[in-house]
Amino acid sequence: MLVEASPRDRVWGIGLAADDPAAGDPERWPGLNLLGFALMEARETLREREQID
Repeated sequence: MLVEASPRDRVWGIGLAADDPAAGDPERWPGLNLLGFALMEARETLREREQID
């Protein structure tokens, strides 16, 4: 899983620093991690296109 580990960003990031004990548990994130989810979706799209070509 990709995450934006930024304690100041609760929209694009997880709202926690990378070294926070809760950073490894999505249930405990105060943030939405929209950047991480967007990057994972883009990665999946690129992988699918690579298989087609």
